[in-house]
Amino acid sequence: MDELQLLWDFAGPATLPAHDDLARQRAELLAATTARRPARRWVWGSVTAAGLAAAATAVIALTPTAPTAPPPVAGPQEILYRAAAAARALPDVEPRPDQFLYTRTRLADGRENEFWVSADGTHDGLEVLFGHETEIAGCRAGKRVQKEGRGRTVTSRCEPRPAVHPDLPTDADAMLAHLHRSTHGEGDTLHDLGNEAVDLAGDYLRPAARAALYEALAKVPGLVARTDAKDATGRAVLGITWNSTTEHGIGNQDEFLFDPVTFAYLGNGTTGAVVSQGIVDAVRQRP
Repeated sequence: MDELQLLWDFAGPATLPAHDDLARQRAELLAATTARRPARRWVWGSVTAAGLAAAATAVIALTPTAPTAPPPVAGPQEILYRAAAAARALPDVEPRPDQFLYTRTRLADGRENEFWVSADGTHDGLEVLFGHETEIAGCRAGKRVQKEGRGRTVTSRCEPRPAVHPDLPTDADAMLAHLHRSTHGEGDTLHDLGNEAVDLAGDYLRPAARAALYEALAKVPGLVARTDAKDATGRAVLGITWNSTTEHGIGNQDEFLFDPVTFAYLGNGTTGAVVSQGIVDAVRQRP
């Protein structure tokens, strides 16, 4: 009997995997081969196991190290899949509700802003914008008491806006559906979805949820990769953009910036470059 016919009868016809599956598998393979490279700086996408283990109990501080040259990337989906693979490899640690997400951003003119945002949204945080301090009032029992000048306070109804999201979907399709639902009543256009995704990316997400966010974004139409992009500090970054339009026909370009070595999220290109981020125990502490 013909050996090829035997093989055909035994195995059946072969089919090629889908393009998205190939891109995801290639990204995971490349992420695995670069997993031992040192991180350039600490943000959530490049935190070490020791750092995350400390997140539940103390302030985190990591020292930057020099990066190595990254392998080339093929396109926007691959960048997002590699960012997802890097995120999924991180230890799964949930910060305490009474802790704060600290973020420091830098603008193109060198000025820096700092934010301490409550992990569960109920504790009072702080933002320092251009040297001016403003309390970020927490939402407790459905009320927010915001301090204003000359000792005045304003009380308003509210829902907590946490900086830590422990229960987000971990599947790309479920995450995409969540993004479409969770636009705070602003609408369901691509512009609204982009704003929601940018808001989430700047917060602390558990590894599987952050990976699902990037994989959900890979399903968004019209993605464009900018492999020669720079952030506000002049650092070389990988940019993912897509053109979106509001319900009033106003165009807007959302953007995600990633470290070209660690594939950590480095900001959205409009609110300044993320230069430091971490979990701290109290306002005014820094990692």
